[in-house]
Amino acid sequence: MPRAIECVGIPLLLALTIGGCSAGTDSRKHVSMTLVDDKLVGGSPLPQFASAHCTALLTGTDEVEHLHLARSGVQGVFRLNGQVCRTIGGCAAVPIDARGYWLTASHCTDSGGVLIYDPSTDGRERTLSARVVWRSTAPGNDLALLYAPLPVGISPVDVAPTARVGETVVCVGSGIKSTRLSAGHVVGVGGSTDGSLKWVEHDAPLAPGDSGGPAFYMDGLLAGINIEAGRSLAGDVSRATSLAPDMREINARIEADWTSHAASP
Repeated sequence: MPRAIECVGIPLLLALTIGGCSAGTDSRKHVSMTLVDDKLVGGSPLPQFASAHCTALLTGTDEVEHLHLARSGVQGVFRLNGQVCRTIGGCAAVPIDARGYWLTASHCTDSGGVLIYDPSTDGRERTLSARVVWRSTAPGNDLALLYAPLPVGISPVDVAPTARVGETVVCVGSGIKSTRLSAGHVVGVGGSTDGSLKWVEHDAPLAPGDSGGPAFYMDGLLAGINIEAGRSLAGDVSRATSLAPDMREINARIEADWTSHAASP
């Protein structure tokens, strides 16, 4: 079962989280937040809501086997299963089940070990080793399901049953390469021809490190998992794609995994 790991390099991560390192993106995000100034999300002030329902996800690789990758994108150092690893990527994850199940983007699990950041209250920075329960390999279905016990103070979210074109969304990222929060509107909905996938397009600005993070409606329901950021065809307007999870499929995978692993040490 996943266990807590004390991080060697998380202070560097926190410095990036607090300060950001992308002035242009931060400026666009701050401007976008005027949409939701002083408004509540899910009945709570947005910073508190975001901290209670999303956290950073770190991905890494063994530095001995893949030193060239580690050096190209190092953001910190951690220990995973007795190995010293360097993070080569950062994403976000959102809890969807109180037993310890999370959703993120599948591409966030491509680079080796997966860690859930634990925003502990005792001054010690920790991560939890996450187990990848399932990751989709279907085209366009960039979702992964993780298992790691929920840190104290973090609780699962509910998923909106339908997409809401025109409504405001707030996005929560990892905070690794820019400020965590941004806001926008749902500008379109798309889906696969068989109805198995539904994409929710919005105009909240996103940055590297925001993949896997949630887009929330103002009532606190999950609109989707952010999987891709870009620009409009004219190149002057932010466009991002979030994937609305099929909770019938996700819940079935959770129950099957819980049944097979709950009794394991």
